[in-house]
Amino acid sequence: MSPAKGAEQGTAAAGTDRGPGPTADDSRPHPRDHLVLLEARSYRTYQSRLRASQRLASRSHAWNAFLMALSTSTVIASIALLSDPTIYGKSGPTLLVCVSLLTLVASLVTSGLDYSGRSRDMFLNYRRIQRLSAEAERAKDVPEKQTSAYVEDLNSQYDALLDESENHTQADHYRAFPEGQRSWPVWRWRDSVLSVAPYASLVLPVVLLIPFVHWMLS
Repeated sequence: MSPAKGAEQGTAAAGTDRGPGPTADDSRPHPRDHLVLLEARSYRTYQSRLRASQRLASRSHAWNAFLMALSTSTVIASIALLSDPTIYGKSGPTLLVCVSLLTLVASLVTSGLDYSGRSRDMFLNYRRIQRLSAEAERAKDVPEKQTSAYVEDLNSQYDALLDESENHTQADHYRAFPEGQRSWPVWRWRDSVLSVAPYASLVLPVVLLIPFVHWMLS
């Protein structure tokens, strides 16, 4: 055996003993790692938008109840005013006109905010995100789906779903994941006030009916 061949064989053997050296791909995250991240992100988005859909639906029901109560009490007060013009004092007709105008404005504002339609859109959106999150979760256990192309496709779907609907608020995210949040920042107070406002406004129809009930009993 020549010295050159012996050196080549020795080098090859030494390389075999050390095992294959590191490659450029060893430092890159595996597609499964991207699936784990996508599942976590989509799950948090799905839960937050679920709370957003519930918030919008609740506000829709609350404002509808307020408008129905106010309209009913205004009609009753108007009928009572025909029987007794002094039931609400000397300014009774003016009072009812102002209440009727308030009812019209509240109805227009509520219609413009479209809580019901936005809640429905958010519901459809979070259901699609939920299905995508479940698909990413299942793909983690299927080696055939752990490819860069498949992960990119899921990411593209996720980005498209984010743009499909309005975003949830910080308060929605807090309600979905309250752990670790102990303070009450301004945005939480603002969100709570907006949700309670229609229920607090139900005082107006009650106040409007008190003179009518007193008049009926007397």
